[in-house]
Amino acid sequence: MKKVGAFLFCLVTIISCVPVGANLPPNSMFNRTTRTGQNLFQAIISQGIPQDPVNLLFRMFDYNQGRIPNTTTAVIVDYSQVSTVKRLYFLHFDTGIVERFYVSHGIRSGVLQTRSFSNQVDSWKSSLGFYYAKGTYVSPKNGQSLYLEGIDRSNNNARARLIVMHGAKYVSDDFIQKNGRLGWSQGCFAVEVEVLPMLIAALEGGSIVLSYHKDLMTYSRQYPSDQELMGKEVVPPNVNREITPGEGGDNN
Repeated sequence: MKKVGAFLFCLVTIISCVPVGANLPPNSMFNRTTRTGQNLFQAIISQGIPQDPVNLLFRMFDYNQGRIPNTTTAVIVDYSQVSTVKRLYFLHFDTGIVERFYVSHGIRSGVLQTRSFSNQVDSWKSSLGFYYAKGTYVSPKNGQSLYLEGIDRSNNNARARLIVMHGAKYVSDDFIQKNGRLGWSQGCFAVEVEVLPMLIAALEGGSIVLSYHKDLMTYSRQYPSDQELMGKEVVPPNVNREITPGEGGDNN
C-alpha cells in the first residue's frame, strides 16, 4: 500500500493544472457512462455536487489508471459546507447515484464551518487532499474504523495523526437538534454509526477519498502544513461552543 500511496502522491499535484477535456487518456472517467448510458460526470453534477471536486477526483482516476483497486465507488467530503449539511458525498460510479451523509470536522477547525486545516500532529484539525482507503482495525473507543493513507502534501501525516473514518454518536440529527451543530472529532472523518458498516464495506478495498474546500485547495498545494480562511467565524447564539462528553475521542 505504501508503494501505491507514494505513486498517487506524485501525481496528485499535477491534476489541478490540466484543463477539463484536454489530453484525456483512453477509458477516461470523463467518458464513462452509467448502466443506463448517461455520462457519469454529468449524472453526478446534475445532483447538485460541485463540479470542481468531481473534476479533481476524475483526474486522479485518469492519471492512475490500473493503480486504484476500487473504481466503482469514491467519496468527496465538501468542507466548504457547514457541518449541519450532509456534506459527505458517496459516489456510485456504476449507477451515477450520489448518497449524502453527515461527517465531522476537527475540534480546532471551526464551530459550524470548517475554516482551519492542518497536517500537523496534535493539531486536532481536519486536513485537505486525497486519501487512499485500505484496511480496517477495531478501536477500543470507536469500534470498527477505516484506515486512510494521506497522499497529498497537505495530509501525508494522516497515519501519524491516526486520521481514520469511524462512527460516532455525536454525528446525528439528534446531536444537531440539541447543540445547533454537528459534533467535533480530533480531525477524523466521523460519520453516523448506522452508515459506517456500509461505507467501510464499499471503501476498504482501495478507494479514493477527497477532502475538499473550494477556497483552500490551491492554497493547500502551495502551503501544505496549514490552511485557514481569513476573518472569524460568525456563530449563531443558539450554537453550543463547548465540547460535549464523547466528542473528539478519535485517536485510539
